[in-house]
Amino acid sequence: MFSIDGIVSGFDTTSIIESLLGFQQTQIDTFNSRKAEVTTKQTTFKGIEAQLVTLQSSLSRLNRATNSVFDARTGSSTNEDVVTATAGSGAIAANYQISVEQLASAHQIASQGFSSTSEQIATGDITFKVGDRAEQTITINESNNTLKGFVNTINEQVKDLNASVIFDQAAGSHRILLSSKHTGAANTISVSSAQDPLTGVLPDFSGPAVQPPLNAIVKLGSGIGAISAEYDSNTVDGLIENVTLELNKAAPGEVINIDIETDTESAKEAVQGFVDNFNAIIEFIDTQSQYNPETEVANPLLGDRSASTIKNKLLTIVSESVPGSGLARLSEIGIDLDLKGKLAIDSAKLDQALKGELDDVDAGEIRNLFGLNGASTSSGVRFLGGTARTQPSETPYEVDITQAAEQALVTATNAAAASIVVDGSNDSFEITVDSIVSETLTLNHGTYTTEELADHLQSVINSSSTLGVHQVEVSVGSDNRLSITTEAYGSAANVSSLNGTAASILGFDGTENDAGQDVAGRFLVGGVEEIAKGTGRILTGDPDNENTADLRVEVTLTAAQVAAGSEAELTITQGVTGRLNDYIRSVLDADTGLLKTVNETFESRIASIDASIEKVEALTESKREYLIAEFTALESIINELQTTGNFISTQLTSLGNFSGNNKK
Repeated sequence: MFSIDGIVSGFDTTSIIESLLGFQQTQIDTFNSRKAEVTTKQTTFKGIEAQLVTLQSSLSRLNRATNSVFDARTGSSTNEDVVTATAGSGAIAANYQISVEQLASAHQIASQGFSSTSEQIATGDITFKVGDRAEQTITINESNNTLKGFVNTINEQVKDLNASVIFDQAAGSHRILLSSKHTGAANTISVSSAQDPLTGVLPDFSGPAVQPPLNAIVKLGSGIGAISAEYDSNTVDGLIENVTLELNKAAPGEVINIDIETDTESAKEAVQGFVDNFNAIIEFIDTQSQYNPETEVANPLLGDRSASTIKNKLLTIVSESVPGSGLARLSEIGIDLDLKGKLAIDSAKLDQALKGELDDVDAGEIRNLFGLNGASTSSGVRFLGGTARTQPSETPYEVDITQAAEQALVTATNAAAASIVVDGSNDSFEITVDSIVSETLTLNHGTYTTEELADHLQSVINSSSTLGVHQVEVSVGSDNRLSITTEAYGSAANVSSLNGTAASILGFDGTENDAGQDVAGRFLVGGVEEIAKGTGRILTGDPDNENTADLRVEVTLTAAQVAAGSEAELTITQGVTGRLNDYIRSVLDADTGLLKTVNETFESRIASIDASIEKVEALTESKREYLIAEFTALESIINELQTTGNFISTQLTSLGNFSGNNKK
């Protein structure tokens, strides 16, 4: 800052100027105070936004239509040393009695004895095969032609086997032990050798098995009609629907109780998380809207209409009834607003409701009280889900299917023989499934009936590492022609180009091809059509539909079950947390949301205040420059006056001296 303090006059010019500009500075201070208030409110609304996002995240577990937390089940076993149980979503709550008669085991075979681990092994190729899996060949040469080298090569290159060197104490010799990585009676190990016996010892695995390959045997029930089932693994799926059994130990004849129950703890945890997060945002808005009469301090949101709107809407949603649902209000299962406007849980009542022990409350209806859900009148049309654009139905929506989804199916051009010999001349092929070309696949050598060959062909295709999850089913028609059907449905499913040396014995000439069809249909709302698009078995409402936008249903009907008119009626309900989710999404919307509008208002006010501050600062600076100029001019005048005065004084002094001299 330019200063002229005391140059001539000795005045504190800077203080005088700042005092004269005090009004403008007061204006600037007032504007900055207003800006701080607006910024504080803006920051507080960011806090509301963060609380809403947290609440929204806790709603997802309650809103799921499939794999809902309310469908979760737990499994328990009275003897977990023998068997443990894990229940999947939707498993039927019941008690089952089982006994583990036998565990599945892996095939183990051993070679003849060797005098030392460094004994020389014959060079050449040796091939291993486990069950129906592809053959794997290793080559023995001078770099690996010892017991240890042989074993290491197997472990490095053969994916279906483990190999080790063991010491047979009784015989005093070392032996090579081969262990299948796959349990079950079908997973036997076979070894074939093309090694040169003149170059070393040929490993011989033709002796009796060290451990036979066995299937697990599980008995369901303890009565005369008990069901016995065999599995190639000690992980058993399918005996009890949606329940996985892990077999740990065989205990023939020991009856073990498996209890499948509703997982009320997971449901309560999800409900508690929702309630806690809901209460947190209500408390946040309440706290930020308070006035302290003792300190006379008002918190940032006192009297703010936008904050009140958000709070009141949240409270309204959780207290409203849910039309179309067997349960109308959260209070029916023990969740209600208390006197402070927060949700409170009656834990005992909620427990009873989830377990189906509460009068007039169907546990199966509870999830309808929360998220978006749908109930269909047809088992062939299943509700999968929707989005915020999917509207609850005042009257049921009709589902009109015009085309059932189809798998891809190819049938061999020629019939296969009743008895087929597979050898090195006709054992390989490639096939394209779902637009993926397999690697070269190999059939096991042997003599097959047509049915046996179909089963084996299916196993080989489904074991392809390239095709992976793209599975098929192979069957034999009455005309002895093989047919290959994809597991997948829809236009993305296809089968083609089975060719190779095995094609002719299978009846294929390589020209056979087919693609599946997507489901096709529409939704009818009060008789008015709304567009739907099919992908595989899934029918999805067009995003622009007024009522059924994004509505997804799975259609498992066959072509024979599709007729003129609607195949099902679908009742869609929007529960409490589903509505909350929709409202929060609308508030947070980046283009049209309330918080965006509020933030834009804050930004506009801050920009306006900044502009006002800039104007006052510019005016202040202009006045300061003017005053500095004026005071500079004043100092100049005073300086001139002082100079003139000094001159006159000097002259007067000179005149006095002159007069005195003349008198002498």
